[in-house]
Amino acid sequence: MRVVMNGRWALRAMVSFVVLFAAVPMAMGQENEQTVLDQKFDKVWGKERDLKVIQKRVYEKANRHEIGILLGMIPNDSFFNYFPVGLRYDYFFLESVALEVAGAYVPSSSSSLRKDLLEFSGGAIQGVQLPERVQWYAGLNVYWAPVHGKVSLFTTKLTSFDIGLLVGLGILGSQKEQDGKWVTRKSYGDAVPFNLMANLGLGFHLFLTDYLALRLDYRHYIFPALPDRGQSEWSNGVRSLAEITLGLGYFTPAPK
Repeated sequence: MRVVMNGRWALRAMVSFVVLFAAVPMAMGQENEQTVLDQKFDKVWGKERDLKVIQKRVYEKANRHEIGILLGMIPNDSFFNYFPVGLRYDYFFLESVALEVAGAYVPSSSSSLRKDLLEFSGGAIQGVQLPERVQWYAGLNVYWAPVHGKVSLFTTKLTSFDIGLLVGLGILGSQKEQDGKWVTRKSYGDAVPFNLMANLGLGFHLFLTDYLALRLDYRHYIFPALPDRGQSEWSNGVRSLAEITLGLGYFTPAPK
């Protein structure tokens, strides 16, 4: 009896040892499999998990000069279609603040409104006095861009953008219709061939490289309306023109 029980105990011990011996490599194999799986996931998601928090701008502007061209339109004048073409120069003395000098020549064409008013009136209206026609402008502005961010272009390139506010003063040249002809409007007792204006707007930069940026701007120009003959410069209130422009800016190399 004692021999039988000792034999059973020995058999159980051998079976337990075999099971334990087989389980150890299986556990090690599972651990290795998880490690390989993690490595495969790292190849797919590793770059995405390593993305940095938005802190520093991709391209910096402090102490750099921007020289740009602009093309645009002024859609809020009922009598004329305006298509400004101009230049801008900005100096960023801080990362988000710049001093700007801008100017544009403003080609224009007459809309059909005057003709339509005369035709639809059936002769009740004998003539329509057109407002002045803007020819050019130039101004000094302050640009402040408190908003900036980063965006992926075509999923291959990380670049940055900024959104800013603009305020400034300048001068504006225009013509008025007189005796069927267009003549230069002179202001302040015919002393100067231009008028003062104020400028408010929004700006958007999208950097293509460290040196080139697309620029989209909306600006509102406010200036004295053409006064009646013999009246003071501000007697008829003010006019405003809303300008939308698309431009390309070149940034000089960053100082070392």
